[in-house]
Amino acid sequence: MSGIRIQDMEREMAGERPGFFKRLMWLFFSPRKLMEELAEKPRVLFWMIIGPVAAVIPYAVRKPLYEEMLRKSMVANSEYMESFGITMTPEMIEAGLPRAVVTGIVGMPFGAAFNLALMALLFYVILKIMGGEGKFKAYLSVVAHAGIISVLYNLLLTAVSFYTGSLHTAAPLTSLASLASPEGMDPHIYGLLAGIDVFAIWRYAVMAIGFTAVSKLKKKLVYAVTVLIYMIGLALVIYNMPTNLQLM
Repeated sequence: MSGIRIQDMEREMAGERPGFFKRLMWLFFSPRKLMEELAEKPRVLFWMIIGPVAAVIPYAVRKPLYEEMLRKSMVANSEYMESFGITMTPEMIEAGLPRAVVTGIVGMPFGAAFNLALMALLFYVILKIMGGEGKFKAYLSVVAHAGIISVLYNLLLTAVSFYTGSLHTAAPLTSLASLASPEGMDPHIYGLLAGIDVFAIWRYAVMAIGFTAVSKLKKKLVYAVTVLIYMIGLALVIYNMPTNLQLM
């Protein structure tokens, strides 16, 4: 009888596992509950697909804006290459533009998936060195689920782009840089404003909750590591902003 009872309890527990929509609601309204669930039962494949694929939405839906962005970037690159004696005519730029658009859109999901995996690996290694628990799959599950926040941003960006006529590639739409103009401003200061992005901070906060649940380390320690990684990313944004503005 005891064996039958144990089997019944296992079925009940299996039936209590949240479905897709419940996990999605938890992500936005109860991230701690979601991350505790993922620490026990990581889920990766679907979430590693939907996030990277959604990264294409603004560029595919607003393809003319994406083409213009690439055209300006290619013109800026051609001007830079001229200093090395390499000339790219306007005709060559226009001829290569369709291929650049297709390559960019097709390659975008793979690049986004790689970045998610790299982020998960980074935290996995650091927190493991610090004595944390959990398998890499659990860390990847946390990063992939937090990445759904970027899906919401991409949907917002697509809608707003019809009003602004821009894909906001130099600085996120939801960053402090959207309140300023790069013209007449030090590019590094503009980079600082661009790096302070509401959606990015939200995503890192959710990941910190998840890594705490997975690693079983003290919350303050995991949060400190997460803030450090965020600050390193912010420093890279500041450093690269002068180049990014030149290519716009």
